[in-house]
Amino acid sequence: MNHKPQISPVLPVLTAFLSLATLLLSVFSLANPGFADESKAQAADEKKADPAESAKPDPNLPAADEILNQARTKLEGLESLKCDLHQTALIAGMKLQATGSYAEAAGDKVRLELSIFALTPMKVADGKSPALDAPAPELKEADNRGTLLQVCDGTVVHTSWKNGDKQTLFRRNLRDIQASVAGVEKYDAQSVAMDLGVGGLRGLIARLQKNMLFVPVKMEKNGDRDTYEVTGRWNDRVRKEIFQLPEGTVVDSRPFVPEYVRIYVDKESMLIRRIQFWKRSIDQTQKMARPLLTLDLRNLKLNEQVDPEMFSFTPPENAAEEDQTEAIIQAIKQGLNPTPAGQPPVGQPPAK
Repeated sequence: MNHKPQISPVLPVLTAFLSLATLLLSVFSLANPGFADESKAQAADEKKADPAESAKPDPNLPAADEILNQARTKLEGLESLKCDLHQTALIAGMKLQATGSYAEAAGDKVRLELSIFALTPMKVADGKSPALDAPAPELKEADNRGTLLQVCDGTVVHTSWKNGDKQTLFRRNLRDIQASVAGVEKYDAQSVAMDLGVGGLRGLIARLQKNMLFVPVKMEKNGDRDTYEVTGRWNDRVRKEIFQLPEGTVVDSRPFVPEYVRIYVDKESMLIRRIQFWKRSIDQTQKMARPLLTLDLRNLKLNEQVDPEMFSFTPPENAAEEDQTEAIIQAIKQGLNPTPAGQPPVGQPPAK
């Protein structure tokens, strides 16, 4: 899009859509250890046991960063983008699906809508990735369990989460966050744009490039189209500072934390078709991996007329909208200036 980087909520662990999956999983209590029967759910393609080591260099293919930079440039040059979304999360033996739509337009405007469907037990076939050109799964409206709506008008991000009859509303003023943290030592403007920015797909790619080490690119055939397969794993900084993994750790024992990412980019259009996070088996003797979280983008439409009302949000009557702006500002400052032992966190008064 032809606009400046956008600022968004702090996503300190994973990318925007992965944090969404974490939200969904927490809402539906998927983190309960009672679900974690990996032996029944494990169904991976063994040749993808270690995605970050399986690729061999092909001198005829571009480097991963070159492909991702081209994809970001393509998005930057668009006036608008609209597409359908389908998201699948496979965690702790259960499968969670969500479908919806995504739109962004010039002026840092973004709208994301998702319907979340009932949990189902994970099947053996779920461990294999469907082809990019496979038809979208059919979901029954009767199984709809909740909705997520996120709208940004370029200045404020509004989020509405409905779970049954319960609705939760949040707002974040992006300009206030940017202004408050711009002068923080060791936190430059580029970091603000990348780490705080929703940024749509561009921001997501930028954060992955910052946090991943990529291996040689592979080419896949999907129908009659060629697709770049870009694979990466978390870099040492993320593994140490964010996931706090001991040096030499291969598999994170937490079932919701992936080890790898795969991004599928259409060679001709340089548009992203799929973003997928992979999880290795917690039992390292199995030498297998499966997709943990998959986001498919379908029916992409470029530079179509977009209704400006799509990016405006009016809270329902008698519904309280929690303002998280100040909490985010304090979280950023606290993260950059860790509290000495015995002192209260930034913005919190001493205990009496």
